[in-house]
Amino acid sequence: MTGDWFAVRQYPNRVYLISEPCHVNSYLVVGEERALLFDTGLGIDDISQAVRGLTDLPLVVVNSHHHLDHRGGNQHVPAVDFLAHPSGSGLYGAVEPAELAAYAESAKSMYTTYTALRDLDKIKFFLTPDDLTMRPIPDLSSWRIPATEPTGFLDDGDVIDLGGRSLTVLHTPGHVPDSICLWERDTGALFCGDTLLTTTYWAHLTDSDVPTFAASLARLAALDVTTAFVGHNLVADAGPDFVRDVAARFAAVVRDPDIGVVVEGPQGRPVRRVDGNGFAILTAVPGSPATTL
Repeated sequence: MTGDWFAVRQYPNRVYLISEPCHVNSYLVVGEERALLFDTGLGIDDISQAVRGLTDLPLVVVNSHHHLDHRGGNQHVPAVDFLAHPSGSGLYGAVEPAELAAYAESAKSMYTTYTALRDLDKIKFFLTPDDLTMRPIPDLSSWRIPATEPTGFLDDGDVIDLGGRSLTVLHTPGHVPDSICLWERDTGALFCGDTLLTTTYWAHLTDSDVPTFAASLARLAALDVTTAFVGHNLVADAGPDFVRDVAARFAAVVRDPDIGVVVEGPQGRPVRRVDGNGFAILTAVPGSPATTL
């Protein structure tokens, strides 16, 4: 890789987005004594180079959950600690090459769609952010994600002290059982992983649970959020109204699981789709084959 795979955006209060645009978003939070990297991305390129361009403080990594696109870069980061929720224990093994190959094919298709969208957008609308331009897909035949088991675990209510600032762990299952968010009460910053997204929610997976997901989002909606930093998409941050909108739409799905329309899902199997304002929710269709990531 050439070192330009990542896009970096600076926010107030020493928060940095380190994005693999159109793939996944990671976040660096810098304290006075330590820095925290929330998720490490795909591991296609070395995220530690992007981190070390921003801080040389000792680093702690927190994985929002075990999915490959949020912990693939663990292999590259010289962290003091790798922390995750205990329900993810045993799920950080090496990723099968077939799973990586399937992602690589999906990424190529996504890049083709993105370039067509961007070309049209730049004629008139100018909605695609220039700093988060999707990178061409490199040769991924040698891409690997080895096992990187956490060195420790975090549970709901735990506090991570970075020196001069602290983050509280929120266990927010629903997408998967080990999903967590980090909440900085002093600034109102909420780091969400896949619990809050400005894109399509994959709540149709075999280890997803829609009522539990809705309860986790209701909890987030009750916080005094100023900025929610999300795990995917070109819209990396959202305000409190968006958090409440998503929570309300999930609650509606729980009340009436038959709302929305049945469409072909990301893996070619039927899913039920419910649209919201700037997002959509996919849920499983009873009787359809089970779907894993």
